[in-house]
Amino acid sequence: MTRDWEQAFSGWTGAEGTVEEDKAQRTLTRVRNALANAGALAAEDVSVYPKGSYPNRTNVVRDSDIDVAVELTSIVRHTFIHEAQGLGIRDVGLTPYEGAYQTNQFKNHVEAALVAEFGRPSVTRGNKAITVAATANTLPADVVPCQTEIVHVSRTASHRGIEIRPDRGIPIINYPKQHLDEGLAKNNRTNKRYKRTVRILKRLENEMVARNVIAIVPSYLIESMIWNVQPSTLLTPTNWTGIVRAAIVEAYKATETDEVAKGLLEANGLKYLFGTHQKWTRQQGNDFLQAAWNYVGFN
Repeated sequence: MTRDWEQAFSGWTGAEGTVEEDKAQRTLTRVRNALANAGALAAEDVSVYPKGSYPNRTNVVRDSDIDVAVELTSIVRHTFIHEAQGLGIRDVGLTPYEGAYQTNQFKNHVEAALVAEFGRPSVTRGNKAITVAATANTLPADVVPCQTEIVHVSRTASHRGIEIRPDRGIPIINYPKQHLDEGLAKNNRTNKRYKRTVRILKRLENEMVARNVIAIVPSYLIESMIWNVQPSTLLTPTNWTGIVRAAIVEAYKATETDEVAKGLLEANGLKYLFGTHQKWTRQQGNDFLQAAWNYVGFN
């Protein structure tokens, strides 16, 4: 019997329910409490907030863990690129930090605070994030210690992001606020179809992985490929089967070769989607789109 994909896709458009949202909020509250009680950070300004799929409302079942940024905001790092290359702090009217806090200890202090709140058995330190196990009332959390980063692209223009310093490897600059803003703008431009399409494709990927059709594909890669799809592509079809089909076609063509895909951006609108700085590849994204097309039976 042929599967009713329109019915399946329609049922996959929604975000996770209120139970998951309540658990996410309790998780966030406990992490905030942990950092508020961290004596080593008493003199510093720290912002604790969710990032990734939860605040962007693109989370599905396998995204049940919540990403929590713990951002050190009282000590700002500055990077100078493009037209700003060669400039320094004073060139843009700022004064270098002269405090005593050592930022290379920040991750240690965050880890100690989480252990005090959740207990050592529930806290595991990873290369980039500190994982906190779920409880009956909270979600598993990837807590990401980071620091405010200002990326200067000229003497007068800059982007505010965060810098993550792994235990091993080079620092990573991300833009969670821009991710949130760009996702909201894209969703508004597509009459709410953008995030619903992302959730459909994430749930489709979940099912394909569960049935051993494909290996896991990073959810942010899927989200970003659809963010690059033109709004008209999502607005024109009259049903979800048509929307998903059109989105896969455009995203597939946009990722078919390195040359074609070189200008694609992450869903934050600032970082290139493909390159040596990423944990995924263009081929991985393109292969997923082809596999999804075949799995559904499009022709």
